This record gives sequence, structure tokens and C-alpha cells, in this order.
Amino acid sequence: MSTSGHPPSPPQTTASFGYLLTDVLRLLRRDFHTRSRGLGLTPALARLLYYVYRRPGSRQADLAALLDVTPVTLGRMIDRLMRQHYVRREADQSDRRVIRIYVDSQGEPIVTKMAQISVLTQNRAMTGLSVEQREQLHSLLAQVQLNLTGPL
Repeated sequence: MSTSGHPPSPPQTTASFGYLLTDVLRLLRRDFHTRSRGLGLTPALARLLYYVYRRPGSRQADLAALLDVTPVTLGRMIDRLMRQHYVRREADQSDRRVIRIYVDSQGEPIVTKMAQISVLTQNRAMTGLSVEQREQLHSLLAQVQLNLTGPL
């Protein structure tokens, strides 16, 4: 204990790995959101639309897990995107109980615009890094992701 009655703070020489990643993600999202305000999507809806585009025909439960939201919350998010005709629900051909989610025709131009905005955000984030450094960063983060994907 220090003289103030509080435990001593750890030395703050550098930001922790987790803090740094979290802060970088926050800043990336903020930059993307600022650039994409004209699209009329919340950040969460933009992420959902992106995942549906990247994984066409996903089940709602799988999308909820990817976005780390409850299935009920995801259902409401899909309802909002459906009202804008950005996504559609379709019954699975082999199991009518399963509903699959796809990007609808009006959602495709939005995804294209989001991809353009994403490039601008990524370029801003990577300013000052060489091509080799960018590739190395990507490779290292992919390895960290792989490490955390499997069981404990």
C-alpha cells in the first residue's frame, strides 16, 4: 500500500496490447462512421450489412454470434435493414425452419460505398507504414486472431 492507502499503480511505460487494440478499433470505427454518415446506417447496422455481404445466406444465430448480440437484437436489426430493402430473409431450401439472410438489390450499392469508405479509413490508418510493414502487421494480427479462435 502506498501512503495514500491505495495500492501502487503499475508502471505505465507503454499501453497494454489489449488497450492498444481496443483503442485502434475505436478510432477506426469513429473514422469510418464519420465518413459514412450520409449512408443512414448506425455503426452496428453497417457492420451487420457488411457481414451479410461477406457471408451470404448466413443464419440469424450465426450473425448474432459474429456481432456479439442476442438473436432478438439481431432480429430487430435485420428488420430495420429490411425496411430499407438492404437485406432480405429467405427460407432455407433444405430446412424450412432455417431462415437465411442475403443482401438485397438496394443494399448492394451501399456495400460498395462502404467498401470505398473502408479503403479511405484503412489508408489513413496505415499512413507512414511501408508495404512490407502493412503486410507484416496484417500477418501478425491474423496469427493473434488464430491463437484466440481455438479452445483455451
